[in-house]
Amino acid sequence: MAKQAGILKLTGTVGTLCFYRREGIYYVRRKSSLTGRRVKSDPAFGETMRYAALLGKAAGIASGIYKTLTAVQKPEWPYRKLTGQVMQLLRQGTDESTIIELLKERTHVTGSAKNQ
Repeated sequence: MAKQAGILKLTGTVGTLCFYRREGIYYVRRKSSLTGRRVKSDPAFGETMRYAALLGKAAGIASGIYKTLTAVQKPEWPYRKLTGQVMQLLRQGTDESTIIELLKERTHVTGSAKNQ
C-alpha cells in the first residue's frame, strides 16, 4: 500500500486502484481479484469457510455467556476473549453444552446461558 501524495485525497475505487483512508492517512492499493462469491464457493477456500462457520458458532455461544456476566465481571471477561476461548474449545471438538458449563465455571456465572 502506498500513501497518497498531493492536496487532493481520494476514497473509492477507480479502475484497478482502491483509494482509502485509515487513521487519518490516505492510501492507495491495487484492487483485489478475490470476491466474496469466490471465497464462498471455491473449494480452495473450504478451510476458510469452515473456520468462519466455527467463529460464527463461537460468537453465538460467547454471547450467551457474556449476557449472564455481571457488570463487575464484564471488564475482566471481554466478549472477544470469551469468543476466542469458545473457538479453541470448538476446534478441539468440545460440544456446546460442555463449553457452556466450562465457561460458567471459569467465570463463576450462575443461571443459564442462552444458546444462540
